[in-house]
Amino acid sequence: MIIFRYLTRQILQAMLALSFILLVVAVLGRLLNYLAEASQGELDPSVLLLLMSYRLPDFLQLILPLGLLLGILLAYGRMYAESEMTVLAACGISTRRLLGLSTFSGALVMLLVAFLSLYLTPLSLVQTARLLESQQNLNEFDVMVPGLFQNISGGQRTTYAESVSPDGMSYVLMHESNGDRLILAESARPYEDAEGRRFVLFKNGSMAEGLSGAGEYSLTRFEEWGVSLPPRDLNFDVALEEKAMSNAELWNAGQPLQIAELQWRISLVLLVPVLMLLAVPLSRVSPREGRFGKLVPAILLYLAYFGLLLVCRDLVASGTLPPWLGLWWVHLVFAGLGLWLMGGWQGLRGND
Repeated sequence: MIIFRYLTRQILQAMLALSFILLVVAVLGRLLNYLAEASQGELDPSVLLLLMSYRLPDFLQLILPLGLLLGILLAYGRMYAESEMTVLAACGISTRRLLGLSTFSGALVMLLVAFLSLYLTPLSLVQTARLLESQQNLNEFDVMVPGLFQNISGGQRTTYAESVSPDGMSYVLMHESNGDRLILAESARPYEDAEGRRFVLFKNGSMAEGLSGAGEYSLTRFEEWGVSLPPRDLNFDVALEEKAMSNAELWNAGQPLQIAELQWRISLVLLVPVLMLLAVPLSRVSPREGRFGKLVPAILLYLAYFGLLLVCRDLVASGTLPPWLGLWWVHLVFAGLGLWLMGGWQGLRGND
């Protein structure tokens, strides 16, 4: 029991630390993309945190299996490098028992990935799609960031507002490249008429046309001026329909796209025990190799495993690969590789 708790603690500590680092990298990468969209007036900055919270389950279901693989490699690699495994082997801890002692950590990760993949991620993708679709209904001036020049309407307009409030904007500038028109106003607010057409109403300002041309320009002062706004043409990374479907809906649909999505969800769960079966023999290093001796080969093996799953998912979705073969053969191949590595290790150890 003492050895079980010690090994479990070593694996989970390493896995949680690595998973946290990978999650931070993934979240920052996605957040930068959303910030770029917000700076271009495509997203309301106030929804960024909510949007990122909806994407966390999708990130975690991919990160946790890799975190477990690296956690076992680093935890057991350190124990091999510091000869702790030699002591455990002398106490009768065989390779099969070492794998059995690691099963509890793998089972915890497997249950968590199953919850994320089969339930929470589809639910969060539905909420993500709804949130992004709600952005389509916003006026471009509704997502303005105060004190920042923004390109809107596909780059046809450049806008600036000193301050933004629910009642409107103050000290507003808007330049339209089409017609070379520059509008300066003390305030502005979005407006929608009874027919659904969108405008922005500028108050107490001036409009200059033809400033950049070689000829004459005109200057008009106004108390109120309305400019029509075209519909927003946004291209968000919204979840595909099958990704947001429930497992029962995917099963009942029976079409290649739905079958591929269902097999992918189950594959993320099966990924955990197969990676654990690969990680235990791959973690064995000599003291001269150090704890990172097998890290690169293990990562390359993981990339091959994950890459094959992605390719097979696309082949099933396109109808090229029959569903009965699907993604299952990839798991069988790498599970067999893990068993072969375990058998080879046993032969080298000679104590099982």
